[in-house]
Amino acid sequence: MNRWFLYNLTVGFAVYWMSNLVLWFPWSIHPMLGMTLMLTVSPIIWIISTFLCIRTFPQKNIIIGAFYNSLVFLALAVVMDYVFFGLIRNAMDQLYHPTTFYGYGFVASIPFIVALGFRKIIEKKKRDVRQSDFIKAGAIGLVCFSLLTLIIILEIEI
Repeated sequence: MNRWFLYNLTVGFAVYWMSNLVLWFPWSIHPMLGMTLMLTVSPIIWIISTFLCIRTFPQKNIIIGAFYNSLVFLALAVVMDYVFFGLIRNAMDQLYHPTTFYGYGFVASIPFIVALGFRKIIEKKKRDVRQSDFIKAGAIGLVCFSLLTLIIILEIEI
């Protein structure tokens, strides 16, 4: 079970930074474009990531897996938002708006939607976490985190 929690942390880290990297330039061009992508592309990224985590849940009841995944992803979103807005961007005033809390609600509810909506597929594709899963998610997370941090620090614009 500890290995599964570590995998969820790794995937959550990766999906958070990937989602923000995908949104960064469109949002900086125009907030409405960023919001549109946030409502269309980001959910797909979060759904796929959640599916990958829940299908490797080591116990039979995937709703319990969805609950734990929800807690891990939500905690990561709160912490990573602080890192992103507070430490990297020095823009805490842009963080706590109603949309932020809607986002947290979304992140917390997606695992249950995935578990209920894709139950049969999850049961068919169920497997253990592999070392390669950690490597892929970790590499994606580090690359996205690094790129986004460099873009912000170097003030790269389109």
